[in-house]
Amino acid sequence: MVIGILIALQINTWNQQRIENNEELEILLGLKDEFENNLEELNFSITINTKVTEACVQLTQLIRSNSIANDSDLLDDLLVRIGTFNSFDAQTGVSSEIVNSGKLTLLKNDALRTRIINWLTLLIDQEEDILFRSDNYTMNMMPFLMKHFPLANGELTKKLPFDKKKYLQNYQEKSPFKFNIAKEEYLEFENQIWHHKHNNDYVSINELNLKDFLKITLQMIEEELNKKK
Repeated sequence: MVIGILIALQINTWNQQRIENNEELEILLGLKDEFENNLEELNFSITINTKVTEACVQLTQLIRSNSIANDSDLLDDLLVRIGTFNSFDAQTGVSSEIVNSGKLTLLKNDALRTRIINWLTLLIDQEEDILFRSDNYTMNMMPFLMKHFPLANGELTKKLPFDKKKYLQNYQEKSPFKFNIAKEEYLEFENQIWHHKHNNDYVSINELNLKDFLKITLQMIEEELNKKK
């Protein structure tokens, strides 16, 4: 009878292990899919924000060379491009669910468990820089630009990177108004552009760090999945 009880306990243990292994496999596959999608979206965001930085640099060169009046078309284009920045919006459905439900303990790899928690924390930390960039652009830079430049001219070349089906309808004619900025205001103009670049730099560096984090975490997930083959 004792032997029968021991066998029954052993069978129950095997069944429980099998159930937990299957649940871990589902979690790993879900994390893999979620993190791969996040990596794709992150690369998209990095590309857009890099172009914003490039536009800021080019605009600064235009200001310093006193060439604003010589190339109004380029000026119009750059003023639109510096405002076409992106905010990475991560998918966290799987990672948040396993943390909140307590299923994180099903992952046998301690380092991977820690990285899932750290991932969610990193996303919260980056939100402050994203918000600061947006607020500065809206409350400080835009009032200055709207006072001095016919921003509607940028409509002629504006392209939204997420407008994949070309829904955007642009203006077809230039504004009848001309830009109006004195050389005495060039310093403030340059500082406005620099401050925007500075804020965008924080977001961009955060995104590059998140990309490194995702790539390493995905590699760890792949290694755990390979163990189950």
